[in-house]
Amino acid sequence: MSFEHGKYDRHMLKEYIWLYEWRDHPKNPLIAISSLRERDWVADPTVVLPSESPDGSWHLFCSGRGIKHFTSNNGVEWTYRGLVLERGYSPFIYHEKGLYWLFYQVTIKGETFIVCRSSEDLEEWSEEITILTGERDWELGIRGEPYVRNPCIIKVGKGYWLYYSAGYIVLPDTGYEEPKYIGLAHARDLLGPYEKLPRPIITPNLKDEWRNLGAGAIKVYRFRDVFLGFNNGIYWGEDLHSHSAIHILLSKDGVNWFDSPLNPVISPTGSGWKKSFVYQLDVKLIDGELWMYYNARDDWVSGIERIGLAICSLPKI
Repeated sequence: MSFEHGKYDRHMLKEYIWLYEWRDHPKNPLIAISSLRERDWVADPTVVLPSESPDGSWHLFCSGRGIKHFTSNNGVEWTYRGLVLERGYSPFIYHEKGLYWLFYQVTIKGETFIVCRSSEDLEEWSEEITILTGERDWELGIRGEPYVRNPCIIKVGKGYWLYYSAGYIVLPDTGYEEPKYIGLAHARDLLGPYEKLPRPIITPNLKDEWRNLGAGAIKVYRFRDVFLGFNNGIYWGEDLHSHSAIHILLSKDGVNWFDSPLNPVISPTGSGWKKSFVYQLDVKLIDGELWMYYNARDDWVSGIERIGLAICSLPKI
């Protein structure tokens, strides 16, 4: 098992203790659905910084009824640019050698898998390529259907690591599904083929108060000499409701992860736009700060999801 609830590295925690202090932006939520289609939502943000973009603007892609595109001049005030794809969820942008690779999940004939398209300008996209499908027992749904989602790509050495969610549980108080396991696959080339680790790296555990239902999803980043994992586990709370909260995990190798007694860093608030769930995210380094764009839900069955921003200041050296 690659993750154990409550196990943490005291040395790493001391060095990176500043990572556990986040403040919400005063204008939260930054992106809502008022200008979009009725009963639409925004979730799973992935961000392209001005320094990486083709036009010097901020770009944000997210889930909803299809994959949506927003732009900004400052990373706070966002303008809706339109629908990129009619279908697809959980987008993740990977930028390399002048190309933007959009990884996301689709469901076709009951099977959920990870696909990819590329673009030179964030406007026109190539044809869809299949990247990862589920075949192991822990990558299947409750009806035995292949189910992998929530892609996250990082480059390690000369190769690529794909973190992903697999399998699912159905929440008893909402009726919808959430990821049960988190897996990892490696490839020499960005588009694969990807070789999976045989077992999940994070699993649910009834003794884990923050992951007693599901492992959720993870976004992983390299920072200095460690791997930072932002994980939203799925749990049954003392209020007899399901929830999700964001935790920061630390790792020396990207496979074996350490928890922290300071987790979670962003939790449901019991009211307002973060009432029930705090979900998926993207983190960017901006002028000595980490900016975390994340989505949250304001209820259970009838809840609406919006996107907000939390900020963590790096220590001054």
